[in-house]
Amino acid sequence: MKTEELIDIYDENMNYIGTASKAQAHREGLWHKAFRCWVIKPESNGKCKVWLQLRSKNKQLYPNLLATSAAGHLRKGEENRDGIRELEEELGLKINKDKLVKLFTSKKSYRDENMIDNEFNPTYLCETQTNLKDLTLQPSEVDGIFEFELEDLQNMFNRKIDKIYSSGLSRNPETHQIEVKSGYFRHEDFVPHDDSYYQKVFSTIKRYCEGH
Repeated sequence: MKTEELIDIYDENMNYIGTASKAQAHREGLWHKAFRCWVIKPESNGKCKVWLQLRSKNKQLYPNLLATSAAGHLRKGEENRDGIRELEEELGLKINKDKLVKLFTSKKSYRDENMIDNEFNPTYLCETQTNLKDLTLQPSEVDGIFEFELEDLQNMFNRKIDKIYSSGLSRNPETHQIEVKSGYFRHEDFVPHDDSYYQKVFSTIKRYCEGH
């Protein structure tokens, strides 16, 4: 019998109060932490590209939508930066956790008939010069990875444009093989956070890129 994964539980002010299984936390709406990391590729002109993963079509929450480069629940006893393991698990990307740059911690609540998801999200960025073709996408979690111009993402979530172009990799639903894919994406193709969340992420990333 598989042992249920334990995670640390907090009150709504992020004070530690104990542990529970992930299933219990989602059933009872217990506050917990989920790591998020935005992977960027800086360019010599001060601009940068941003990776967004395409969530698996089999995910319970937000299937087949574009999301943070890598993300996942922090396990019992893990520190925030330990969530960097998600980069290797989901994308096959090895990054030292000392290379993580903290952006902020956000707070998210989601509810439907099947779950109550109350999360604190310690959110980071990290740099890479790895090519998408060299990644290994986790079949159960990730159906694709796409590289966007930061400026395009900002313009979309500032409502200046209604679609943006990207190229990347996507899992063929029939053969399950990873293939090169490109095309246009709209608001409805992204996990439905408030625009203000995306604006905060991308403006923070812009300041970071311009400072390096």
